[in-house]
Amino acid sequence: MRLMLVLVASLFTATAFAEGQSGDTTKNAAFAALDKNTDGSLSRAEVAGDKEIAKRFARFDANKDGKLQEAEYLKAGQNNDKRVLADTSITAKIKSEFLLAKGIPSTAISVETYESKVQLSGFVDSKEQIATAGKIAGAVVGVKSVQNNLKVK
Repeated sequence: MRLMLVLVASLFTATAFAEGQSGDTTKNAAFAALDKNTDGSLSRAEVAGDKEIAKRFARFDANKDGKLQEAEYLKAGQNNDKRVLADTSITAKIKSEFLLAKGIPSTAISVETYESKVQLSGFVDSKEQIATAGKIAGAVVGVKSVQNNLKVK
């Protein structure tokens, strides 16, 4: 059973990675669509249409000129794809661990991961299940923090 879960998680991760690799032409088109003044670079205002890139604009502006050139934008997109892949992998690992754990109602627990920070939500039968689910999630490699919003029904 555990091997099957690992294989499913690996397949899901590999599929997400392959989709990210084939997206370069899509990202070039996205750059062109955002470049409203067609000057070959993106200002903060132009990047506002891509919330994930806008959030990290200063980090991706490698030459610190206040604009993102196409290469910087593409690198930012690749960085974001890696973050999404890592977050998806963490979520899959946590869900797999919940399925394997005795006494954890895995289907009643929602797991969301963003920037390696995990949020658990849903309803369980006891405070012990809340604590156990939080410990399981926190023990997964790559998890920075766990916000445990599980409630006893």
